[in-house]
Amino acid sequence: MNYSNEKLEQLRHRWTTVQGKKLVKIIKNSRCYLSPAIFREKIHNLQGINDEEVLYGIDLRGINLSGFDFRIPIQDGDEGFAEELAILSGIHFEGAILKHCNFLDGKIHECFFENAEIAHSTFQNATIHDCVFKETDLTGVNFNGTRFSNCNFAEANIKDVLFGSTLVDQKTTFGHILKSEREGNYHFASIEYKQLKEMYKNSSLHEIADQCHYKEMVSKRKITKLIHPARWANYIFGDLLCKYGTSFTRVFLAGLVVVILCAFLFFEYESLQYHKAGVVVSFWDSLYFSIVTFTTLGYGDFQAIGAMRFVAGLESFVGVALMSLFTVVIARRIIRD
Repeated sequence: MNYSNEKLEQLRHRWTTVQGKKLVKIIKNSRCYLSPAIFREKIHNLQGINDEEVLYGIDLRGINLSGFDFRIPIQDGDEGFAEELAILSGIHFEGAILKHCNFLDGKIHECFFENAEIAHSTFQNATIHDCVFKETDLTGVNFNGTRFSNCNFAEANIKDVLFGSTLVDQKTTFGHILKSEREGNYHFASIEYKQLKEMYKNSSLHEIADQCHYKEMVSKRKITKLIHPARWANYIFGDLLCKYGTSFTRVFLAGLVVVILCAFLFFEYESLQYHKAGVVVSFWDSLYFSIVTFTTLGYGDFQAIGAMRFVAGLESFVGVALMSLFTVVIARRIIRD
């Protein structure tokens, strides 16, 4: 749930009172957040504990638990293997300060981290389901080996986040535009989009990976000054022509435009000659000649005359380039999938 800055300050202030500091110690020592019933028994008189949105969960909104280790020892059987895991479910961390916390090997389900500060915490090898990280500060967080399912990272700060071997599902989203791009930090945006691209590729979500690749290249382009010729060349030949290698449809449409435009020029300037004299050349003949020229087939039944010979030569060159690009884009998609 999104809170105003004023509400977040109120949620954080309640933990700085004498009563709030005592409750923080109780929470740390007893780890009562593991059980809603025990939590409400111990924290029954906490301000805001009966707010409707946290009525059936654990209310840790605004709490400062920086450096806290959320792991608990788990033992398999009486004499079985023991390990430490962070097991969290139904906890509201909105506005909480959780810097440098340890969620290593966590099993985290339906937790809410909106507007929280989780910088430099570790979630390595955790499994995270149905959690919300909207507008969360995730600077330097370690998500290596983490699995995400149906999580929301819209407007989160993901600067310097580690995503090595991270897996996500199709429902996990980082929003339409990253926060760094919205703020005009295109260098960091390109790095973050590249990280997301690799993460989605590792998760076999190639369509979303292509979207991240496109946004990465757009961010790189925007680093260059608007008036610089290289930026416009990048936009025309990279973005408009093929969407940076992700759209064969754009390449096909570009080729179609070239064919029709050249056919119109050949017809308009009456610059085609049939190998038998006296034949009236129609627009369909011009279109046929344009297609043959574009694909470099060169049957020889029609030929351009006058200055339009140079147009025909240029069309052949463009045709070779676009057909090669079309083949590369198609092959990339086939090999990738």
